Amino acid sequence: MLTPFETDLLARVRSDAAWQLVETYSHTRRELPDEFERGAAILAERLDALGLPVRQDRPSLYLGVPRSATIQCNGKSYATKATALSPQQAPLTAPLIHVPARDGASRHHTNDPALIFGDGHTRETLRAKVAGKVVLTEGLSNPGRSELLEALGALAIITINPGKAVHWGASSVVWGNPTLDDVDRLPGIVSMAVNREDGHALVAEAVRGATITVSADVLHGWFPQTVTTVDIPAGSGDTGEFVLLHGQHDSWDLGVGDNATGNGVMMEVARALHGMRDHLKRGIRIAWWPGHSAGRYAGSTWYADQYAFDLRAGCVAHLNCDSPGCKDATDYQVLRGMAETQPLIAGAVADLFQQTCSLERPSRGGDYSFNNLGLSGALVSSSMVPAAERQRRGWYSVGGNGGSPTWHTEDDRMEVADRSVLENDTRLYTLLAARLACEETPMLDYRLPLTDIARSLDSVALHAGAAVDLQPHRRLLQALSSGVAQAYGEGSARPDAARWQGLKNASRSIVRMGYCERGIFEQDAAFATPLVPALRSATRSEEGGSAHVSLQRGANQMRHELECALAALS
Repeated sequence: MLTPFETDLLARVRSDAAWQLVETYSHTRRELPDEFERGAAILAERLDALGLPVRQDRPSLYLGVPRSATIQCNGKSYATKATALSPQQAPLTAPLIHVPARDGASRHHTNDPALIFGDGHTRETLRAKVAGKVVLTEGLSNPGRSELLEALGALAIITINPGKAVHWGASSVVWGNPTLDDVDRLPGIVSMAVNREDGHALVAEAVRGATITVSADVLHGWFPQTVTTVDIPAGSGDTGEFVLLHGQHDSWDLGVGDNATGNGVMMEVARALHGMRDHLKRGIRIAWWPGHSAGRYAGSTWYADQYAFDLRAGCVAHLNCDSPGCKDATDYQVLRGMAETQPLIAGAVADLFQQTCSLERPSRGGDYSFNNLGLSGALVSSSMVPAAERQRRGWYSVGGNGGSPTWHTEDDRMEVADRSVLENDTRLYTLLAARLACEETPMLDYRLPLTDIARSLDSVALHAGAAVDLQPHRRLLQALSSGVAQAYGEGSARPDAARWQGLKNASRSIVRMGYCERGIFEQDAAFATPLVPALRSATRSEEGGSAHVSLQRGANQMRHELECALAALS
């Protein structure tokens, strides 16, 4: 139920300035570095006009922006797009081979041959097929697949998209700006996409044993790009903490639904909450990121690097705002967020839309660049076109635009946006930010992820057998679960004030256990993330050798996080 303050706050939400920004961006490309900078100048001007405190930093980000690409086979040219961070590719001619995908209509960011191409496929069997060839397969962009096929000797990849559209995407497993150790993992072969009709024609050419010629022009380098932030200070009861609301600012082409609408939503949330800032117990920081598409989340990763200690000490949670405000997107029943945010999100959805909401685990995407720091995250995108309607329209799974296949295409224009849906989503993000910032303690229930971790540990133990001793982990996890439970009153998803600081510090390790393999100040690769990723090698424990080494090191890391969390609680 909404409180009187929340009712007053939501009544102040308007869409005028947000919609004007969407209209402006509907004819303002924010794709190439200089185009993006023009968009950043427009945003700063609009924020300043609203009386908001604007800050702009210009870090150097590594981008790989595809400008054009070609495919020619048997005298015919095919419309295509190269993925972000593909290398520059001079015309390359090679045999074409079709390797059918296991499921060409879903998005699986994995490098597992069996999951990508079906049971029975191994690295060895694939190598024999693809080495020295251009590989044709089905689906949308998948960095894990690109890295796998490159390692097996493929010369290029052509992905058959599921519908009439050709979608832009990304093919790099490197998250954000590459370190010295990451540079060699940037893609070494070009990945491209064609639509379903052209894909079927190319399959026929592959069956006939055709050769194919591909090329790509991709702008690579380090570019100064603007990170725009607005800091809304807390009122007199300032806890010294803050909430981070953020989303991508760059686009593919005009990118109205992805993410001009999100830029407008964040601007209006900032305006509404700035006007009620005396009620805030925590500050609210709003950030617009460059480098989301062509830099694989380079802007948010730079921010995580630059402000790591500030974020780790003070940020209670982050909210990602991607593709709100799209036409016919009225369904909030399935959203994505970390388990501890379930009561927060479900409560807001019920209060605003009278819908029952369940959460799915966020994938490794959507500017979730703060996992390694241990920050809880809520939402990736928000409203969706209802599932039954998407099925009726013959849509396939995409990463935004309310589920519309206009996502990551030239058709992502003003017709995709809807002002009334934009207002709904603005109210949702405003309410979520306010509930995190205005109460004595935030509604984050860390009992929920610990229950998930316990189930995962049981599964790992079944796979691992005697390869690793997980009994200490069970004891520590039981003690941690008991300690965390004591931080909550009966029937409450909001922790007791006296226990909040210890719980917040413990939560950094709880999040890291659920989402990370690498260190606090590193970034995990852009693969699908299993629960408790440090123990992912348990499924390969029968291989012995290196699998056992990986498993033991992962178990050591998990035990360390459990001990850190327990120490923080006490």
